[in-house]
Amino acid sequence: MFKQRKNKKFNYTPRFQNSEETKSKDEFESKWDEVRQGSKRRGRVFSTLPVMIVMLIAVIILMYILNGYMK
Repeated sequence: MFKQRKNKKFNYTPRFQNSEETKSKDEFESKWDEVRQGSKRRGRVFSTLPVMIVMLIAVIILMYILNGYMK
């Protein structure tokens, strides 16, 4: 009885789209991914959480030992 309208579908292709631009964009993205992967491997060892916790415990123990020498 009451038919609802369907959404229109458009097959739009840009007039000035070059396939070269898409190739260069894909090439840039692949190079960017390679650079990001390389930077992850060179992460600093001292900035990881387990190392920071161990260093904190070492500092606390060192403070406790040095406090014994002051008395």
